[in-house]
Amino acid sequence: MSPSADRLRTTDEGFSLVEVVVALGIVMTLMVAILPQLISGIRANDVARVGSQGRALAASELERLRNLPFQVQPNAGQYVDLFDRYFQDLTAPAQAPACRDGERWVPPPVESTGYVSGSARCGYEPASGPFYRVVRRVGGYAAKGIAPDPDLAGFVVVVDTQFLDAATPPQPKSPVTGYDTKTVGKDQPASGQVGLTVTVMADRPSTSRPVTTYTQVSLSYQTTTRVRATSDSVAMEASTMLPGPSDTEGNAVAVSSGLVHLDASLVAGSRVEVSAAGVTSSAATGENGGATRTALTAPPDNAPTWSSNAGGQLTTAGCDLVCWGGGDHTATWTPTTTGGLPGIGSPTTPLEVALKTPSTGEGYALRMGAGTGALFRTSLGLSNPLVRLRSADFSFGIGSGCTVTDSGNGLRIAGGGWARTTATGAQACSTARTAEIAVLPRGTGDNPLVKVKLAGAAARCEVDGTALTATAAFDLRLQYWNGSGYSPVGAGTFTASGDTALPDPSTLMVGGTPLSTWIESWSVARVSSGITKVAAGRTTRVSVPAVFNLVTVPLRHRVASDGTPVLDGSGNRVVDPLSTLSLTVGSVGCTAEDRR
Repeated sequence: MSPSADRLRTTDEGFSLVEVVVALGIVMTLMVAILPQLISGIRANDVARVGSQGRALAASELERLRNLPFQVQPNAGQYVDLFDRYFQDLTAPAQAPACRDGERWVPPPVESTGYVSGSARCGYEPASGPFYRVVRRVGGYAAKGIAPDPDLAGFVVVVDTQFLDAATPPQPKSPVTGYDTKTVGKDQPASGQVGLTVTVMADRPSTSRPVTTYTQVSLSYQTTTRVRATSDSVAMEASTMLPGPSDTEGNAVAVSSGLVHLDASLVAGSRVEVSAAGVTSSAATGENGGATRTALTAPPDNAPTWSSNAGGQLTTAGCDLVCWGGGDHTATWTPTTTGGLPGIGSPTTPLEVALKTPSTGEGYALRMGAGTGALFRTSLGLSNPLVRLRSADFSFGIGSGCTVTDSGNGLRIAGGGWARTTATGAQACSTARTAEIAVLPRGTGDNPLVKVKLAGAAARCEVDGTALTATAAFDLRLQYWNGSGYSPVGAGTFTASGDTALPDPSTLMVGGTPLSTWIESWSVARVSSGITKVAAGRTTRVSVPAVFNLVTVPLRHRVASDGTPVLDGSGNRVVDPLSTLSLTVGSVGCTAEDRR
């Protein structure tokens, strides 16, 4: 049998008081012995945790800095660059940092920013040279546009930004006088690279040295266009070759009229480029002239300065080479680059530059020839000037839908349009018009072989939200001399909706002589050739490089350096193959894109 419970209970008397006291003493002795190691372990774990998190936050901050654009001009709109956040101006900090309290590192107590030019800096900051300090905490800094960051709970981040020169190694560089990222003209960085020191520390005094990392960031040009509108027009362009220094090298002479280039874009900043001319002409020998010419780049948003409107000539050869009447332009040509919406002109204030109907010079607005004493091929029966702009008139005016007419009076040739960006997109318009152009007059100048008039040409591009517009339109009238009067070439009138090529000049007769005796080739823009319209994504583009183009056969004989004709072995005069005349009437094009 088993012993009874009562008998067992009498022999199980437990621990005595002495045993308990001894056991407690042993435990206390052990705890006292291992307490320093326990505290050191806890402290080491905390230091490791803070260090690990600090390094992660420092790496994250560097990535944030690298992802910011190096610089975006203030007039580009509400865009933030590196300096808007980390080098704003030259305002000093409100108070000097505490840095250390004995052996402990003391974090900045509040968020702050400031330009440090003297010696009030901490050991974890750049040792020399001026820099800009930004202190970030979990609550952000609303006054400086720094948002709250919950990842910073328990930590403080100090970012020091310093301009560096191009030396090896780079040295600190002071910002420009009056530097301020909010002011156009004073927001330019002092150099193309900066040094960035990022320090992360616990949000409490600590003997552990803060985590500090450093990198350099250099300027890389931003090529992504956010929004852009362009307009390009040339109403008429002609060129030829005069005798040059050798048989194979001529002296090029060119003239353009009704020329307009407008480009409004937002990339790293708002920018507007403008160039325009009522007429501009040049020769390979260095001569250059024109009327009503201008060119500018904005900012600043100033009205352009125009050259004289007076008539003139390219050289002393006068109208035997190139001469023109007076020019004119519409009033408002001031660009705007503010608010991130660059532009110049608009549907309600279109821009145009023109040659006027002259009251002198036999009424010609523009003439171009082959130079004084040109030795024309006798069989062609030509006389200077070879191109003359006289008949018909029209007045300034472009419709809000980018349309033009040939009504009114006072002008003979014009180009114009607008290029502007809006909150919802971009829009551009390009137009060109000419009065009647007489090409290859014969004898005394009457009865030119070809008469061409561009009643109007227009290219329109627009992006408005998801709506895209890309249209081209023109009205060209073309006639040729048949020996007794003028006949229409083909239908006589050509538009952008047509797709009929011009007839071969060899099939058109001037009396009993084919027109190809004078005209080598000609063409007109049509649906299948010469007109480009693109509307896809957030981009529209229209291009009509030449509504009408004409190239003549060689018109002159070759001459020796003394001006006498060059003869071949049979005693015949040699034709100068360089002496062709090229004429382009009506070049219009535009683009509009919005990638914001």
